[in-house]
Amino acid sequence: MTAVRLEHITKTFGQALALSDINLQIGAGELFFLLGPSGCGKSTLLRIIAGLHEPTAGRVWFNDTDVTSLGTEKRNAVMCFQSYALWPHLTVRQNVAFGLKLREMDKKAQDQKLHEALQLVQMLDYAERKPNQLSGGQQQRVALARAMAVSPQCLLLDEPLSNLDAKLRSEMRSEIRRICKTAGFTTVYVTHDQKEALSIADRIAVLKDGQLCQVGSPAELYHQPASAFVADFVGQTNLLTGQIIQRDAQTVRVQTPVGCLTACSRAADLPEHVTVSIRPEQIQLARPGDENKENQLAGRVVESTFLGEASEHLLQINQQTLRIICTPPQFDPPKELRVNIARESVVLLTR
Repeated sequence: MTAVRLEHITKTFGQALALSDINLQIGAGELFFLLGPSGCGKSTLLRIIAGLHEPTAGRVWFNDTDVTSLGTEKRNAVMCFQSYALWPHLTVRQNVAFGLKLREMDKKAQDQKLHEALQLVQMLDYAERKPNQLSGGQQQRVALARAMAVSPQCLLLDEPLSNLDAKLRSEMRSEIRRICKTAGFTTVYVTHDQKEALSIADRIAVLKDGQLCQVGSPAELYHQPASAFVADFVGQTNLLTGQIIQRDAQTVRVQTPVGCLTACSRAADLPEHVTVSIRPEQIQLARPGDENKENQLAGRVVESTFLGEASEHLLQINQQTLRIICTPPQFDPPKELRVNIARESVVLLTR
């Protein structure tokens, strides 16, 4: 297995700065995601790892080997593109075997690798079909099998599920994780779909405007975002302006447009003016007997949306709107709602 290390990677296209001083370490066998909005530089970074782009500055390492100046075929980094790029006139078996033939492997070794790859993606029964006889999810499995058949040092996936419908995307998430973790390849996966990243990644790097914002596990990014951008991009959140009015070793009191809130004291160096992040699903409906709970707010419901397994409500408090998510769904909420927010759910961020 291969560990990937990026040192001070910068990339410019003419006068446009695509990536600025990126430093990353990706562990051997890790399923690592590059996440960010369109144009943030994530696909450019993936292509630099693949050897399809050369960095303007910086180095790329596979284990202890500097591969910065090596072409794709010499560093054995294999990329799966959004379009799958399957040969339409070849069968599944022939598509998967294509890379093996280019490497001039003997027939016995080719057959063994081919069988292992098709078995891993559960496509042995479809080996003689053409791509146009397969569903989108099956075509994606074939593209993965073709990439894995050559035993890459690094498997690179560029938004592989973007061409699938929502239901099939959801089904393929767990399949891709199973396939990649079973094969044991170091995998770098580009997406702008937050749910995709949160559901299957080992770790995630969030990028914005060519810069690295935060690296961490899905739970770390979701519950301990380093900035308002990360909090807002990785899932839904309510962002409020806040001013710290009191603090001690355990708690922080912060004044916000919806009232005074108590948060856990996590960082001693927070400035007086902060941004407050509260996830909508962590706002709970108040129950009888909750009258004296801390962080209890009351507001007027101005909009409700049924989401199936949950319902979403916009609650107006003073001149501020809070988004809350209720599970199970509230089909006919009262016009006035009281809600509770645990102090652990009030996250304070530097602006």
